[in-house]
Formats: sequence, structure tokens, C-alpha cells
Amino acid sequence: MKSIQDLFRSNNNRNPDEEASESDRATIVDAFSYPLKTYPQAWIALLFLVILRTAISVFQFTFSVVPSITGETFGVSLSAVNWLANIQGVMYVLMSFLTGWIFQRLGVKRSLILAGILNSVGAGIRSVAIQLSPPSYALAMIGQVVGSSAAPLALNIMTTFAATWFTDNMRATAGMFVASNYGAILGMFMMPNVVTALDKLPMAVHIVSGISAFSLIPLLMMPAKPPTPPSRIQSEANAPSFFVGVRMLFKNFSFWTCFLIHGLNVGLSIAFGSIFTQVISPYGYTDAQAGQMNAVAFFSGTLGCSVAGPVLDATKQHKLFLKLIAPMVFVTDIGFIFMIQKDSYAAILFVMSMNQFFLSFLVPVVIELSSETSYPVADATSNSIMWQGCQTFGILIILAMDQLRDVMGTPKNNMYRALILQAVLAGLMMLLSLGFRGSMRRSEAIEEMKRLEENEKNKPELVQRTDVDSMTE
Repeated sequence: MKSIQDLFRSNNNRNPDEEASESDRATIVDAFSYPLKTYPQAWIALLFLVILRTAISVFQFTFSVVPSITGETFGVSLSAVNWLANIQGVMYVLMSFLTGWIFQRLGVKRSLILAGILNSVGAGIRSVAIQLSPPSYALAMIGQVVGSSAAPLALNIMTTFAATWFTDNMRATAGMFVASNYGAILGMFMMPNVVTALDKLPMAVHIVSGISAFSLIPLLMMPAKPPTPPSRIQSEANAPSFFVGVRMLFKNFSFWTCFLIHGLNVGLSIAFGSIFTQVISPYGYTDAQAGQMNAVAFFSGTLGCSVAGPVLDATKQHKLFLKLIAPMVFVTDIGFIFMIQKDSYAAILFVMSMNQFFLSFLVPVVIELSSETSYPVADATSNSIMWQGCQTFGILIILAMDQLRDVMGTPKNNMYRALILQAVLAGLMMLLSLGFRGSMRRSEAIEEMKRLEENEKNKPELVQRTDVDSMTE
């Protein structure tokens, strides 16, 4: 592994006529000749990314929020409608094999433009599909495949984007805005209110296409990188290549512990959110009530993410919060086993809100820890693997929970055993969190860089004192 001094020596020895590649996170300049700052352009770039993430989430929730009307429009079963959503998870896993390499090859700006193009093209294909007579389910599925490819490009880039634009004391806050799912909240409220009848679905699909196209335009004007790097240690030019980074991660036990924690944490959220209506409907709750609970849960999750970012940046106590919050996720998952009963709307809503708050609080904690413990591997590599893992866990947990449905139980089709599995997996996640002992390699490198910088600043004073002493002699 290169030392910090070696990394910067390689930068300073670079041919000045050699143009820095687009994959560099920031302009390569002398290691100590610039102040560390977050430029105003960083917040504008973050706004553009949040708009893109929102558009992608609205795209993802177009059909799943109104399954019955979607099925009637395309003339397919509800199972076929579910596959319009399921294919998104499959595409996320497949695309995540490539995102780390794409980020290193294209850089932040061009990767986001690619995501915007894929999302817009996918939405456009769906608009064509629904205008045909009769509407084409197959063409709509092609649109789903193309548009869904944008999601991992916009989310897996979270830590890479934060490291490109934000100083080390603002990384978690920036990541919080990227991870928060504002589009899910918008989709949950917009789609049911717009799609009130069969003839309204085409209009909603066209609206989503307009939102997708609008989200692409600002990305074309976004700067590729800040005038100077926000950190002394962050540069993709110095990071190992994608394939070298993957080999390094295979030997990193702490990273894989973070991988399992994040995979179980977010995977449980994906699975429970997907089957939540099926979990509570045997007890007499309606689809409308399930939708209300889901919307409140998304809001609570966004709040948890929003609190976590500034708190982590202010305290840097990632390990402490990991050990404090993981047990709360476990406790709330146990609560579901006992609270999901008839006439318990308020109790279920409370437990679900708390569960989503704590679960979402953990997301930036674990993502930042994975970057810390995997340093100097590029964030583009480690973050892609982390998000790919949670989608894979989500799909597997959904399949397992569906198999635990008690068709002949009381009430029929109850998922009591699935709730027990959920609590067991949350308990495993808690034990992994409590046992985490990974080192904060990135923070240690930053501290070493600060010491080197102080030494560089003190050198002229030492030289001057030596000259004075020689003159007096």
C-alpha cells in the first residue's frame, strides 16, 4: 500500500502537460497549495443529483402504486404487474457489477448524465407503449429495463459524489441527501391521486416522462469537478484500479462485515416494504390504509437519514451510532410480531415509523464505515458492492418471507412466521454491528495528512532560525 507521502509525490511528479482524466475526483494540484473548502457549486451539483434521484424513484413507483388499474390497462394479471417492479431489483443487481468501473472510467458528471439518459429513454418507451392500441405490456417492460438501469448509477455514486465535492466534515450530510428517497414519497402521494381511473394512467405515464426529461437538463450544465479538491487524500487517480480494488476488498474482513450489516438492514426494508400490504391485509386493513402507513414510513425514513448526516459529520462517532441504533432496529422488528393484529392501526403505524427511522439512520453510518475501512480502495468500487448486496438480500428475503405465508392459518394467509424470520435477521444484523471492530483508515490517513501539512508549514520557520543562528556565530 502506498504511503500518503508517496501518493502526493506521484501527483507532484506528474507531467504538467498531461491532461487529468475525467475520472479524477478533483483537479490535481500541489498537495499543500490550496485551502480545503466546499464550493457553492457543490450544493448546486447536489441539488441536480437529488432531482435526478427523485425522478428515478417516481419512475420506479409509477405502476406499483396502482397495480389494479395497471393490470386492466395492459390486460395482464397482478403477478405480471409485480414483475414490472421486480425487474427493477434484478436490473439493479446486474448493473451494480458495472457501476464501480463506470464511475472510474466516466467520472461523476458523465455517469450522472448516462443515468439521466437511461431514465428518460426508459420513460419515453413506456409512454409509447401505453399509447399503442392495445397498450403493449412487452414494450412497457423494455422501458422498465432501460429506465431501471439508471437507479444504481444515481445511488451507488453516493460516496464518490460526496468525496468529489464536499470536505471530509460534510461527506455524511451530502450522502444523506442522496440516500433520502424523496421520489418515493412523491410517487406514493402523486400516483393514487392522479390515476383515479383507467383513462388517467396514460396521462400519469406522460407526466413521469416529462419529469425524467427535466431531470436530465441540469446535469448537462453541471461542472465536472470543483476548482480544487475538497480533501488532501481524495483522488481517483491515486486509488487502485477497479479490479485491483475488488481484489483488495476480498481480503478485507471489516468491509464484508459492513456489507452484511448493510445488506441485512436495507434488504429487510426492501422486503418488508414490498409485502407490507400482504402482511396486514389478513387482519382487515385496506390497501388505502397500507398506502398511508407506507407513506408515513417513507417520511420517517427520510427524517432518519436527514438526522444521521449532520450528526455523523459533527461527532465522527460512526462506530458508536452503529452499536446504538442497530439494537433499536431489532427491537422494532420484534414489535411487529406482537403489534400486527386487528384494530391496531395506530400501534402498527408507530412501530413502522420508528423502524424506518432507525433503519434509515443506519444507512449513512454503514456506508461511511465501509468507505473508512476499505480505504484506499475507490469509493466507486466499495459503494457499488454495498448497494448491490442490499438489493440482492432484498430479493432473497422477499422470496423467503413469501414461502412462510400460512395459507391455512388464523387468519388465512397470515405472515406471522415471516415476521419471526425478519426479527431473526435483524438480530443477526445487530450482533454483527455490536461485534464490528474495523479501523477508520480514511480518517487515520486524513490525520496523517494534517500532520504532514503542519510540518510543511513549519519548515520555513526552522530554516529561518537556522540561518539566524549561523549568522550570529
